[in-house]
Amino acid sequence: MHEDAVAYITAGAVFDVADITFYADSRHRSLDEAIADAEVLVTCPDATASWPAELEPWVSPALTRRRQDDVASGRARLVARRWATIDPTVIYVENPHPRIVSHPDPSVLVSPDPDVVAEVAARGADVYRAARLELVRRLVLARSNRPMRTLTAVTLHDEVTPRDEPAVLTLGNGGDHAGDPRPLDPFITMDPERLRLLADSHRAGFGVRSHGEIALNRSRSECEETVGTARDFDHVDAVRADLSRAHLTDIETIEEVARRLRRSWLHYRTTAG
Repeated sequence: MHEDAVAYITAGAVFDVADITFYADSRHRSLDEAIADAEVLVTCPDATASWPAELEPWVSPALTRRRQDDVASGRARLVARRWATIDPTVIYVENPHPRIVSHPDPSVLVSPDPDVVAEVAARGADVYRAARLELVRRLVLARSNRPMRTLTAVTLHDEVTPRDEPAVLTLGNGGDHAGDPRPLDPFITMDPERLRLLADSHRAGFGVRSHGEIALNRSRSECEETVGTARDFDHVDAVRADLSRAHLTDIETIEEVARRLRRSWLHYRTTAG
């Protein structure tokens, strides 16, 4: 196969909740036990680059594997899986289908059969969507009778950052570069002060001092999953997190970033009170 040939998921692939949910010591802890301990729900809606084989008849001949990889967050996926493995306060849910299944792009998926798309989605993307919403509900319910911190829902991505931009990680609540509401669009997904505390905790966890290295609201697009979570669940902090691909070059750097994320959230739990 040519190295830039489009990649596909095996036709007929079916995913269930166990396939897409990751947490520490899953061999000996049940999901109920993980929910009791969790304070952070991490999701990755763009984790997968490969497309379901059933969609191949409608794929534009201009599509390349490189473009597939560019729009996916495959490196964030590896970080999130590892982070959930080493941090018992994290549950991670991964979309097994690429964004194209839920949001067909006419420039690369030309007039697909909607029945085929719906059938494929029911075996993966819809499973992810339902699992994510159910987990948020169960996590909120698990905290309803306990004076614990607000649940944080993190939507994780990775992105190519400009060479002149030093950001290792960008955190977003839909506000301005200080995390405050924008005058023309005041809705934000996480309290500004808590977001700034979270950024400071990541500066401690990643061993950086510059605010530019852990930046706020620098992402170039809105994350509908983050916004939707904040709108649907009043007592959940929702934050978009974008990792720089420049710092995720191999398995060693992915391991290191996962460990830095664990340290960052431990710092946040300690300082946020």
